[in-house]
Amino acid sequence: EMSTQVRREIEVIPAQVKLKEHVQYVYGCRHCERNELETPIVTAKMPAPVFPRSLASPSAMAYTMTQKYVESMPLHRQEKHMERFGISLSRQTLSNWILYGANTWLSPIYDQMREHLLKQDILHADETSLQVLSEPDRPATSKSYMWLYRTGRMSPAIILYDYQRTRAAKHPSRFLK
Repeated sequence: EMSTQVRREIEVIPAQVKLKEHVQYVYGCRHCERNELETPIVTAKMPAPVFPRSLASPSAMAYTMTQKYVESMPLHRQEKHMERFGISLSRQTLSNWILYGANTWLSPIYDQMREHLLKQDILHADETSLQVLSEPDRPATSKSYMWLYRTGRMSPAIILYDYQRTRAAKHPSRFLK
């Protein structure tokens, strides 16, 4: 061999959606069932679901959350995207997955980040208005606020958001307490 030449190219492997079934076996003693007063029953272990009573797997929840918050893909587009994979999931279902995942796994991380943020000497805070279309006891035209808190340049970047219905000073005071 005299020499080699290498040509590189990027290969894209599209996402795949598969329905995975977990089978839980239940065993009983047939002899005991016919001849004894009691029949021992043994149930095999089953992996715990990531979101009880749903079709969500860890990868499906992570994919949905990444598509929404990293790729900025709204849930109505994700709903159509899943349909092209042959999976019918409503945006309400996808929304429930996101809320469950955020409340179950991301809240403790958010709390830890807030704790670290509050230890810093310098913070930045700002708010921006937004409109929430469906909120209990409020018309769709109501103005709400998203407060942003960020560490200064001299520490690791932490950026946290805090939704509030008003711009009142009590909100940053409570957050920064």
